[in-house]
Amino acid sequence: MKKNLHPLDRAIRGVVGIVFTGFAVFNGDYLQEPILEVLIGIFGALNLISLLFGWCPVYHFAGISTDKSKK
Repeated sequence: MKKNLHPLDRAIRGVVGIVFTGFAVFNGDYLQEPILEVLIGIFGALNLISLLFGWCPVYHFAGISTDKSKK
């Protein structure tokens, strides 16, 4: 896996991942739809994984790289 995320992109994904995962876990009774809650949690977790590894599978398949230091 070659890194394809710029550090700023990784930081934004980290914030998004923490917010969405936290919302899915600690939302209380705000969401009445469990499937939506699980999907929000998965979205947050995938962003946190991208933060940790610096690699996004969607960017990989689309041929996009925001990490310009490796060129």
